[in-house]
Amino acid sequence: MTLTQQKLDELEIIESIYPEKIEVDNHDLVNCQDCANDPGKHPILRFNIKFDQLHLEVLLPSDYPEGASAEIRISWSALDSSQEFQIDDSIKLILSENKGDSVILLVMSELTNLLLDIVNDQLQSRNLEDSPADFPEASIYSRVWYYAHHIYSREKRTNMLQWSKEWCLTGFILPGKPGIICIEGLKKNCKEFNSRVRAMNWQLLKLQHEEPTLSSEEMKFENFKELIFDVHGRDNKHQDLGQFRTFLSEIGLDNVFQVLFNV
Repeated sequence: MTLTQQKLDELEIIESIYPEKIEVDNHDLVNCQDCANDPGKHPILRFNIKFDQLHLEVLLPSDYPEGASAEIRISWSALDSSQEFQIDDSIKLILSENKGDSVILLVMSELTNLLLDIVNDQLQSRNLEDSPADFPEASIYSRVWYYAHHIYSREKRTNMLQWSKEWCLTGFILPGKPGIICIEGLKKNCKEFNSRVRAMNWQLLKLQHEEPTLSSEEMKFENFKELIFDVHGRDNKHQDLGQFRTFLSEIGLDNVFQVLFNV
């Protein structure tokens, strides 16, 4: 697959997650589409991702991703200088650690979490203090969502399926790149699963969202299984996230898609 086609595949994934937030340079896009199958031509690709206050300017150089790293600039008036440096350093670290790979979606996830940490630390602390700690944990159910850079390993997937049976957990694995894990069940059993899954070797695995105090009536799944939708992209490792979003919407969890991918 040519470098240009890799850029286009990555853009397609980003557009499926942020369909109304992304603006692509039309000249760059036409050049890339014209040269997608030409291994001797590697046009650049530029696009912007715009939220209410946060703007990202992205440039994928001619030899990205195998050679040069992506160039990313952010702007948000709410950040002070020290916070800008913190985020800039974090982005540079992600780019350097993942050189040779498509990284924009990973950067978006990390960036949004950094911004949330900066802006919402106090609010999150209050929410934790207000949680019903006096409830007996044996009767508390939880639903936990993990975001992984990728989930390919058959061994990992088999282990998670086995652990779900061992601890009577329901939910799913969405293998591919990115990968998503959702577990629900008794809170103490979710903690056991968390300990084991984090002990495995991951390029990136984050506990992206947790619903810590649910009743048994709020459980959404009958079992634990793998989800497979249409796949595309290099090596057919990217699942159709639009279909995944539809799946969540049909069971009343559409809001979680926004949390998982920071839409």
